[in-house]
Amino acid sequence: MPPETRSLWEQLDSDVEPWRRGRMVLLSIALLNLTLQALVFASGVILGETEGLLRLATVCVLFWLQFYFIWIGVNWIRWLAGAWSGLVGFAYLIWGWRDGNAIPIVFGCINLLIGTYLGLSSSVYFFAKRQQEQRNWFHSFAVAAVFGLLFVTFYFGSVGLVAYKHQLEADAREYEDEALRKIFVEHDTSFFLTNLAKEALEKNGGTAFATRFLQHATMNAGDVHDIEPVVSQMKLTYHFPDRLDSIAIAKTHGVGAHGRLQLHLRIAEFGQGWRITDVAWGYGD
Repeated sequence: MPPETRSLWEQLDSDVEPWRRGRMVLLSIALLNLTLQALVFASGVILGETEGLLRLATVCVLFWLQFYFIWIGVNWIRWLAGAWSGLVGFAYLIWGWRDGNAIPIVFGCINLLIGTYLGLSSSVYFFAKRQQEQRNWFHSFAVAAVFGLLFVTFYFGSVGLVAYKHQLEADAREYEDEALRKIFVEHDTSFFLTNLAKEALEKNGGTAFATRFLQHATMNAGDVHDIEPVVSQMKLTYHFPDRLDSIAIAKTHGVGAHGRLQLHLRIAEFGQGWRITDVAWGYGD
């Protein structure tokens, strides 16, 4: 009988070669993460979460870069990833038990299991050892460079989108201040009808309804004054394949004929300048 060439650790671990089981564990982790990332990305596309998609893409590039280094047997990254996964899993377990929510508990258990396998599993260790023997550093640096370029692209794309959003927010606040002044102070019918979005006119019964709204505001709110600077929230929505829309919701206060009132305005930018999609007012806070 030929002498046993495997170590005692390998013999006790399983009759199957440990590195094969380690490879299967890493492939299972990769498939699980790929599925979750695809689901989150698909939901982001459906909901039009433009900023979230760029952040997700940046995080995904970092994840697959560190996974690649784990795959080629860089142990310190594997241990770091295992510790981080265990910490995240423990945190989600605590939050799930505290809130009585099963989803964070399941997510926490999965992360704890992944962290344990990455950091402590002998099969993953032997797979990493085997990969180290076959490692080609030139190939590894080339792959890492590709991931680095992708990360830089998505990161600066995210930064550029944030700067673009800030500029849009400034333009939106300026438009909102003007629109509220035109509607509630100057009672400018021409401005109101011209700046109402086509969809808003069709939904609310056309220009006749819009004119009645303005007349009602004029008679009941009076000449509104002391309008405060608007508090505005903006959202960028992505529409496949290449349309990026902007929606802003503004709220502020003013003083009408019968006291303090609240003003609401919703505007949208569909590539043809800002348009009013909804407007409302009422006395009180």
